[in-house]
Amino acid sequence: MDDPSTDGGRSTQHREQLEKLEQSLKDALTIVRATPREDLKPQDWLETAAKVGAHLAESRDALAEVRQDVIGGARTALLLYFRGHPGEDISPQQLEGVAAIRAWARRIRELRQVGWEIDTIGAGAEAPYRLIAPRLQESVASSEGTIESVGGTNPTERLIEYLVHISPWPASPQQLERVAKTPTWRQELRELIDQGWLIESHDDSPEEIPPGHYRLANLEA
Repeated sequence: MDDPSTDGGRSTQHREQLEKLEQSLKDALTIVRATPREDLKPQDWLETAAKVGAHLAESRDALAEVRQDVIGGARTALLLYFRGHPGEDISPQQLEGVAAIRAWARRIRELRQVGWEIDTIGAGAEAPYRLIAPRLQESVASSEGTIESVGGTNPTERLIEYLVHISPWPASPQQLERVAKTPTWRQELRELIDQGWLIESHDDSPEEIPPGHYRLANLEA
């Protein structure tokens, strides 16, 4: 059963994070509005650009805080977004916003190394990206390489990244324990379910999920 106090604490934290994001963007807009529209001097513009840059960095940090709390790592967020928009062209600006880090392109290279078919459409810094295949082949999803590719700073982050990688294929208890790196992985899995992730077991779908196995049935939490 969900802990109401925990849910309330998370809601308060998210509210504070979003207020921080909103304030940083408002501050940047205030600076832009105060910039002279006529006879703009080079030094005036440099001061404006520096101040706006500082507030945009604050907004990126706020985006990262929310992403970390709601989803986990930047790579998991990127994969979730790609899997939610298969076959669509996604701009670098969108991907940077989703990842909320400057090194988002490196995370895409890491996803490609796992086996995800992510193409760059065209050339140049503005070229969009596209997820070609909506899921990994089952042999790749269940491979040792996919398990070893999982990052994350705690068991919950590692579990959700792995489940996002292999969905809709189920994972065995042995695979999940190796990914989580703790024998208490079922407790962390329960935390993900309490957060809203639709993680199914054999009881939910006995014809598709072997006993003891789990799968992420829906990519939305």
